[in-house]
Amino acid sequence: MRLATAFSLVVVTGLAAVPDTALAAPAIRLAAPAKLQAADVPGSVDYLTKKYGISVDEAIRRLELQQTAGALQEVLARDYADTYAGAWIDQENGGVLAVASTAAGALAPALSAIPDRDHIRVVAARHSLKELEAKAADVSARLGLKPAQAPVINARENRVELYHEAAAAARGSADRLAAAADPDVAVVDSPPMTNAACEITWCPTPMRGGVRLEFFDSKKRQLYKRCTNGFNVKDTNGWEYTLTAGHCLEGEEYFSKHTNAFVGHWDADTYFAGYPIDAALMPYVTIGSYEYVKYWAQKPRNMVISRNTTQFRITGWWQYKDILNGWVACATGQTSNNTACGEVVKKDGGIWMNICRKLGDSGGPLFSENDHKAYGILSQINNADTGICNEDSLSTYSPVSKILDSFSYGGLTYSLHTTD
Repeated sequence: MRLATAFSLVVVTGLAAVPDTALAAPAIRLAAPAKLQAADVPGSVDYLTKKYGISVDEAIRRLELQQTAGALQEVLARDYADTYAGAWIDQENGGVLAVASTAAGALAPALSAIPDRDHIRVVAARHSLKELEAKAADVSARLGLKPAQAPVINARENRVELYHEAAAAARGSADRLAAAADPDVAVVDSPPMTNAACEITWCPTPMRGGVRLEFFDSKKRQLYKRCTNGFNVKDTNGWEYTLTAGHCLEGEEYFSKHTNAFVGHWDADTYFAGYPIDAALMPYVTIGSYEYVKYWAQKPRNMVISRNTTQFRITGWWQYKDILNGWVACATGQTSNNTACGEVVKKDGGIWMNICRKLGDSGGPLFSENDHKAYGILSQINNADTGICNEDSLSTYSPVSKILDSFSYGGLTYSLHTTD
């Protein structure tokens, strides 16, 4: 186990009551969200009812509002780019969708026809997302940051934030901070987390998200550790991969097995062990003339284990920037031997969830029951010392979109295998 101490550099801008004299925009029209049944989203409903003491019907309403939020933000980012400042769901205060804007007075009437309008709150913001993105790019350039250190936009606080290695680099570079010419720059510590390093356990084909992967060191010819499979991936050339946490491997001698059958092997081009891009895309093993992809990559290729069933289909994945605080999602891990749900509590380049996970759950999938989309794979936990779950338990996830983008270069791109 390795302790991962994170730092964050915060470029503070802040929400504010902003005078708004703009003319009201025409009403935005969206299709009503798909009607959900409690049986279709059991983990999400269980989480919301227990966490917030609400009814099943209210939990369903909140999950349907989450669907609306996903569609609405696409429209606002496209048609209101100069004023839209981001959104989040405030589960603590009634399951309300908060939409921030620099022209709040004009936007509010435009939302009059949005489904569940009574639970949508327009919040005045000082800076639009467009402005924050420009600020983030400027700070990144001034500090010489790498893509993996990219700034994060915090819509709730209406500010740009830098974390981890980026913050450490900035902290040691007073000249660069001064060059940024921003009086509201601060570096603060984030709570330490532990890599959820390396047990659900034995499943037949096809390969599914949430099953146990046993990692072997071929030089020492011994079991090294156990982690969890995340999602099935393919590239533009048709090659198939499994996706798990990068810290589950340490070099070219590593390969994985499930039910004593070879699965994947370490590949330098698709491996990174540092959060928030803690990932290993492992091509299926070939022994002699036998290709294990023919054994594991059977139809359906896009399933994850969810609440003791292997029939939960993944149909796509969310871009990291579009995942909102307050959204409900679920995670499966082989040590925990279960699926548990929670909500997005923070974004720092990765995704923080109030879901308790255990050592050995690393690499396990984070996904949404209500739209069947992937969010990320497990990287770190904060209860490694005790292994005890409580309401303060947290876990962090490497975003799927960032993982796929970071390994896509030279004309080769990767995607989750969401079709048969």
